[in-house]
Amino acid sequence: MKVTLLGHASVLVEMEGAICVMDPVFFDPFEEGAVVSCPKRVVHLARLPPIDTLIVSHRHPDHFDLPSLAQVRRDCDVIIPADPLLAYALERLGFQRIHPVHPMGPILSKRFELYPTKSEAPGVREFGMVFKDASGCFWNQVDSFLSTETIEVVRERFGIIDLLFAMYASQNFEYFEGRSTEFPHETHRDNLETILRIDPRVVAPGAAGFRFCADRAWLNSFVFPISRERFVADLGRLGFAGAAQIMNPGDVFEIGAGSVSRRPGASAAAELVEDDTARIRFDPTAPVPELLDPNPDGTSRASLVEITNSFVTEGINAYVRAGYQNGDKIVNRYRHHRMRYAIAIVLPGGETNWYRLEFDPEEVSFVAGAEAAGPADLVHRIAASALAGWIEHSKSFFYVRAYSRRSGTVYDLAAEGRHVRLERRPLPDLLMHYLLNVMEGSEVAAKRQVDLAIEAIR
Repeated sequence: MKVTLLGHASVLVEMEGAICVMDPVFFDPFEEGAVVSCPKRVVHLARLPPIDTLIVSHRHPDHFDLPSLAQVRRDCDVIIPADPLLAYALERLGFQRIHPVHPMGPILSKRFELYPTKSEAPGVREFGMVFKDASGCFWNQVDSFLSTETIEVVRERFGIIDLLFAMYASQNFEYFEGRSTEFPHETHRDNLETILRIDPRVVAPGAAGFRFCADRAWLNSFVFPISRERFVADLGRLGFAGAAQIMNPGDVFEIGAGSVSRRPGASAAAELVEDDTARIRFDPTAPVPELLDPNPDGTSRASLVEITNSFVTEGINAYVRAGYQNGDKIVNRYRHHRMRYAIAIVLPGGETNWYRLEFDPEEVSFVAGAEAAGPADLVHRIAASALAGWIEHSKSFFYVRAYSRRSGTVYDLAAEGRHVRLERRPLPDLLMHYLLNVMEGSEVAAKRQVDLAIEAIR
């Protein structure tokens, strides 16, 4: 078996009886232009072998890249989680042999076996994948969180795992929520513990080879707290018995006869251009730039004002007022805490339009303009063009989050004798909740984004 890293989470697996590509992302930038592969690489599509089996682990855009999927031959078998949106998109691209599968169910052939492994990550349908043929066994964990039970089932079924591409990076995506810069101690511990439980012959930190680019590059100092080098070094400090190796795009692992050898840069299909991983060095003391609206599509200021103002005044405001009457559970939580919720929409050029909702037990008040910029318990500051794209379903949350900043101080407070009880009470962000769950068309927003992306390809 040969396993080639094409870059980030894209992996080519050449088994006895099948040639598989998993989570193909062939072009940079990706994720709606937000990120590029890191280390920097190039994929030579003409040098890829004919693909028999396409595997997509989940729908996040750094794994589910429509322009790259459009480059794969349509007569291959496609294995996906039981996610209707994935199936819909692949059907629209022209794939016909699509097989939605459930984790922990073997996919058997005479000469090889595929075994999708369960993820404990909440809110996303995803799997890792075990590849097995006569030469050995490779497990691609991807982004899946593994339970002890899953690890035990895989070890019992396959014995020793020859090669594991492991989740390691603990990306600090919580930074987008509240600007937290804490080192992810517990997640790092869990990832290391997972390796010790699997106990593979060789482990390589995988599925996290990207960085933010262009005007979002400042995020790299905050979002990537665990480097490949730190992960490998910490495994060594724990006395990991196997080999831990750092891999780059274009590296090939060969499995056979109970051994694994790594051939750096041996792939003809993927080529390392530059090891630029120093650009994602974790530094939470780095400066945070002012939030500006780059307006990449050149939308007129008047249109942005009209779209966003209508969204807040006729959308969110109307939803909240109706919620007072119909007992909406989210509105009631804001009402219970007497929240002051502010939205700051940053326009191209730097001007900001402010809105504030004040939740009292009996009624809600709505203020727009300079007066709304006063004190608030929750604030959502967002670039106008990003919000407009999200409203119109042309941009996803993965794009918008770099142009959105949220913070809040919500807690319950009570005196118990001479002691004070103060408990943090996180609330769903009102703007995000309305966009994702309430606004007309929210139930088909993801499908609309797929349709627009496919139309752009054609």
